Amino acid sequence: MLRLAWQMTVAVALCSLLLDSTAVAQAPDTGSKGAVLGTGTFTAFVENMDRSLAFYHDAFGMEVPALPATGERPYNRANPQLFAMFDIPGARERHQPARVPAAKVNVELMEIQDVEHKTIPLRIQDPGNATLVLIVQDVGAALAQARKAGASVATPGGMPVATADGGRAVLVRDIDNRFVELRQPSLQIQIGPPAPNVTDMRLSIAVAELDRTTRVYRDVLEFKVEGQTPFAADAAAQALTGLTKAQMRRSRAQAPGSTLWIEFVEYKGVDRTPLKMRIQDRGAARLQIRAQNIDVLVSAMKQAGLTVVSQGAVAVPIPPDFKGALVADPDNFFLTPFAPCDGCTSRAPAPPGR
Repeated sequence: MLRLAWQMTVAVALCSLLLDSTAVAQAPDTGSKGAVLGTGTFTAFVENMDRSLAFYHDAFGMEVPALPATGERPYNRANPQLFAMFDIPGARERHQPARVPAAKVNVELMEIQDVEHKTIPLRIQDPGNATLVLIVQDVGAALAQARKAGASVATPGGMPVATADGGRAVLVRDIDNRFVELRQPSLQIQIGPPAPNVTDMRLSIAVAELDRTTRVYRDVLEFKVEGQTPFAADAAAQALTGLTKAQMRRSRAQAPGSTLWIEFVEYKGVDRTPLKMRIQDRGAARLQIRAQNIDVLVSAMKQAGLTVVSQGAVAVPIPPDFKGALVADPDNFFLTPFAPCDGCTSRAPAPPGR
């Protein structure tokens, strides 16, 4: 009975990882070809999950799981197969979501303990830095709420700046010193009763070489890639980031079956240091990817020069019936392709005593 309960807990957790924030469409028939079917949750790896969840609730109005009577959310039971995927044997971990009410936004805060780790100093221009972009209706109100919750403002002057499209934006750092951009589009269409201030989410990832990164996402993962720009001294972006001498070029990508846009930004004319992270390091981040024919997809990612971190450099079984892999993209931003499998973990033993 305890083993069944443990398997159900794992199944619920993995399903939350696999599902996109939109309805999952029927998977296309791709034959034996590995394929990406959509994106799932964005995960930020933090020092203290309870502290980070409280910040995202207070700063951005996100819904988070209630604290138990003990005042601390429990760590999950040991899952050796999950730890094999992350290559963190012997770890202790806990993870919980932070969601925007009535919006298709899902962030996860994950804490990994009992393995060697470090805290990565993050700069907006360093390849591998992932910035959470929250689309808001009122950037001034969003900034005031974030400040009250303990966010620090990274944009020089401490106030929102005008963006190239006529909107406004501001960069803040969350309780773990990770960048969050609050972005108010130029056009706001309100239909029906007032919605929460945060209405959507994007990701912005600093890259070392834009052409190389877009080739991987377009040619290997078959994301739609569009909007590549030449290097330019973007006055609005300079004001937002404080990098007054930087030039930037950009593109954006979207997975099949997903509404999430990922923005890639390459900087030049400013000091850059590629981030070297492990998944357990504070400052690391990942995006979960729904996949089909995962073994073929992971093999293609490896052949393209990506680093498969999972033990054995392959997708590994995860109870009850999933396979997954941890893969570092060209800029050391982590991707986690997942796919259901038929009985692949049926003989995997439960943790001792379960």
